[in-house]
Amino acid sequence: MTEAMFYNVGREGAFMKKLAGYFACVCVLLLALPAFGDDQQKAQKEINKITAMATDFDGRRVVNLSISEMFTVPRAALVEQRAQTGLNYGGLFVAQELAKSGMTKDDIAAKLKTGVTISDLANQQHLDWKQLAQEAKKLNAAIDNNLYSFFLGKKGTVAQDAADKYDVHYDGAKTDADISKQDIASAQDRYLLWKDRAAKDRGNDRKQGLSAGDERVAYSDHVANGGPQGGGRGASGSGGTSTPVGMGGPH
Repeated sequence: MTEAMFYNVGREGAFMKKLAGYFACVCVLLLALPAFGDDQQKAQKEINKITAMATDFDGRRVVNLSISEMFTVPRAALVEQRAQTGLNYGGLFVAQELAKSGMTKDDIAAKLKTGVTISDLANQQHLDWKQLAQEAKKLNAAIDNNLYSFFLGKKGTVAQDAADKYDVHYDGAKTDADISKQDIASAQDRYLLWKDRAAKDRGNDRKQGLSAGDERVAYSDHVANGGPQGGGRGASGSGGTSTPVGMGGPH
């Protein structure tokens, strides 16, 4: 075999190795895409729970308080950021995670004004959706704890709102209604779970001693008079009271 033939064979071998390397990279990327999509779906499910709970005024004050505590941001500043960006509370949670990665709230607002969604922005900034899902889960656990405390009259009350310079009537965005009926129903069940648990722990369970049939009727009446129902609801401002229907306050 001539020197030229050895050269050609060597060059073809190098090309095949390079081609095999490219093929391997493509395969890795194709395998990673389903996992990436699954992580984002899991995160979005937790984020939707945040958004849905905030469709109720009492739920909204608790969600605002929980995000404030988790990210050490004043409650009024969160309201201001929502007014600036038009984000619902699920989106605002993602915005706080973006701020942890180095983006300022002005940067986020400017990007959103170009038509980019908060999820698009998270992808552009390479946020880890798996980690985001874990953080959203932590926030939902904090919301549950604060919701329970609210119904016990210990947290998120009018007195605390006043001390924090927070007014739920000025805390609203059109995107608060961007949530499915299924998510609203789940949020309502969650709201009533903690409301009933707090009532039992206060020794004021109104269903105690009722028959099974009467208990179901009482629960149905309870559902009709409390919890997230979409589009926002009026605020009681104290734990354990029902929330009158109707969105109130400027938006």
